[in-house]
Amino acid sequence: MGTGPLEGITVVDVSSAVAGAWVSSHLAEMGADVVLIEKVGASDVMRLTGAIVGDQSGCWVQMHRNKRGMDLDIRDERGREILLQLVKGADVFVQNFRPGVAERLRIGYDDLSAVNPDLVYLSVSGFGPDGPYAHQPVYDPIIQSLSGMTEAQGGDFVKSATADKTTAMTGANAVLGALLARANGAGGQHVEVNLLDSTLSWMWLDYFWNESVPDATPTPSYSEWYSPWETTDGAVGAIWPSDDQYRRVCLALDVPHLADDPRFATREARIRNSNEHQQEFAELLGEFTTAEALKLLESADVPCAPVLDITEVFDDPQVKHNETVLTHRHPVAGQVRTTRFPARFSKTPTELERLAPTKGEHTDEVLAELGRSPAEIAQLRNDGIVA
Repeated sequence: MGTGPLEGITVVDVSSAVAGAWVSSHLAEMGADVVLIEKVGASDVMRLTGAIVGDQSGCWVQMHRNKRGMDLDIRDERGREILLQLVKGADVFVQNFRPGVAERLRIGYDDLSAVNPDLVYLSVSGFGPDGPYAHQPVYDPIIQSLSGMTEAQGGDFVKSATADKTTAMTGANAVLGALLARANGAGGQHVEVNLLDSTLSWMWLDYFWNESVPDATPTPSYSEWYSPWETTDGAVGAIWPSDDQYRRVCLALDVPHLADDPRFATREARIRNSNEHQQEFAELLGEFTTAEALKLLESADVPCAPVLDITEVFDDPQVKHNETVLTHRHPVAGQVRTTRFPARFSKTPTELERLAPTKGEHTDEVLAELGRSPAEIAQLRNDGIVA
C-alpha cells in the first residue's frame, strides 16, 4: 500500500457482514494494509448482497476495495498458527464473533496480546460482551427495533443498515484513538463497541433530548416535521428551523399572515404543532412544480433540494463537481461505480490502490510474505487450511 495517513499500519480482519468489516474499510481507505480473512469454503454474506457478477457484488466492490483477501481455516490449529504469525506483525485486529467465540477459538484479546502486546484489538458485537441479550443473534433491524429508531420512523425500519454503519464508524474512530494512545505510550489495548450502544448514542441527539435534562420543560419531538414536501411533479426536501428562515419562507410563498400565526411563529410552536404546520405548507408547496418550489425556497435562503431517486443522484451537479462517484473496471465484475473516500487529506491523499478481492485472491501472496514456501502453500491448500 502506498498513500494515505495510515500508511504503514497493518490490520488483520476476521469479521464478516457490515459492522466489523466496514471498520477495516475505513482504515483501508486511509492507507492501512488490511488483510481480510474469509472462511474456507463459505462466502461472506456481503458477496451475495446487491448486483452480482461472479463472486463480486455491488456491496462487496465498495466495501472491500483497498484490502487483500485471504481464505484461512482459523479453527484448525495450523490455520490458527498462521493467524498468530499475521497478528505478530500487525497493529490492529478486528473481529465480530458472538461474545465468547473468539476465546473458544483461542484468538481472544488475552491470546493475541500475548503474541503482540502493542496490538489494538477491536471486538464488535450486537449488545456487548455480556448481559441478558449478549449471546442472541442480531442484525440491524433488531437494533433499530430495540433502540427506539423504528418507532421514531413511524413504525418502520430505516431502509439502510443504519445500526451497522453507525457502529462501524464508532469502531473506526475508536481504533484511531487507540492507535494515538499507543503512540503516546499507552501500549496496545482491547476496544469494544456494540450496535446497541452506538445506535442509542446516535439517536440521543434528536430523539432522547428530553431525557438529557429530565427536570426541564420537555420539547415535543419533531419526527413528524422531518418529511419531504410533495410538488406537482416530484418532491423537495426543505427545512426552516430558525424563526428568521420561517418568516422568509412565508414571504417567499406570499403568505405573510402565517409569519405571525401563533401556531408557527416560533420554532417551539412549529414543533408542537407539527401536524398543522406540515399540512399548511404541504398545500402551499403542492401547487408548484419542483423547479418552481426550489426557486421560491432558494429566494428565501433556506436549505432545500430536490428529492432525487438513486439513478438521478449520479447527475446531480454538486455530486459531479465533487467527483464523488468513481468508475473503474474490475477484472471480475466489469465496470463498477463506487464512491471516493469522503475525507480529503491535503498532505496524505487517499487513493484507490486495490480493487475488491476475489475470494482468497491474495492467500499465496500473504503466505509468501510470512515465509511459506510454494510447497508448503500447496500442502496447506491440499489439506483445506487455505483456499
